[in-house]
Amino acid sequence: KLKDLDDFIVRCMAASQIALALEVTLEKLEESKLAWQEDRDSKNDNMKFAILTVEIVRSILVNFSELLRDSSSEIGTEARNDILQTMVSLGFIEPALQLSRSFLDPNDTDNYSKLQDEMKETARLFRNKLRIPSKSLAHFQLEHMGYLLPRPPPKVKDPRITSFTPDEWQRTLLDVVDSRDSALVCAPTSSGKTFISYYCMEKVMRDSTCKDGVLVFVAPTKALINQIAAQVYGAYHSHFGIYTDAYRHRALTCRILVTVPDCLESLLLSPEHAVWAQRIRYIILDEVHCISSSDGGK
Repeated sequence: KLKDLDDFIVRCMAASQIALALEVTLEKLEESKLAWQEDRDSKNDNMKFAILTVEIVRSILVNFSELLRDSSSEIGTEARNDILQTMVSLGFIEPALQLSRSFLDPNDTDNYSKLQDEMKETARLFRNKLRIPSKSLAHFQLEHMGYLLPRPPPKVKDPRITSFTPDEWQRTLLDVVDSRDSALVCAPTSSGKTFISYYCMEKVMRDSTCKDGVLVFVAPTKALINQIAAQVYGAYHSHFGIYTDAYRHRALTCRILVTVPDCLESLLLSPEHAVWAQRIRYIILDEVHCISSSDGGK
């Protein structure tokens, strides 16, 4: 049903039927809330419908702002009430109070005062009925909705990267790689960390001053090893090597070695591999926060 509602909303917006689109969006909001209530009541840890509910509230605020601020619009009034009730029931009471003040002009004293009274009643009736287990609305959005945060496109191109324009932090990291310094990278999934790894690999492969240089990619678990090994093999199959407790392939003769912490430790501490260790140009520690708790990469 949610998919059908989505399709209908798109058609309404395309036909400039804004009020109807808002009405259908409110129905979608209600369906999402019911689904979240079912998951919540059944102790289901899936946050899918909680996230969708907040997404729908955001879409209403973004796409129907004029109707929300029109005190003479019945559907706008209904939407304001639904949004505020939803936020209060999810446990985001203070943001709901702040939002309620932004809907109307404070100089419109009659309607503004009425809305504030309605907000107090809403808080009394709906407080925490669909509460989301989160510290705050901001924390919830950062944890589950980072992909919706505004991300201004980078303005400065970098001659080292031709496929896209890197962000400032990525350019800084490229400088770190070029100078062979160390860096700790903390960034969300799909934010652009992986391309830095491949940039390091390209640096090793193209370094004419050290034609037998080695890059070591360390992953903390067997599952990650398999994933990374497949990717690296696809890009550098003739220079690829792997070393785990269960499997070893060209570990000491490759240019790009994928391994686990325990195996790297044994290589670095072994006197017979001292010459090999001197060839290392870069070591990439993937998911470094997991390494100390991993079971030797098993």
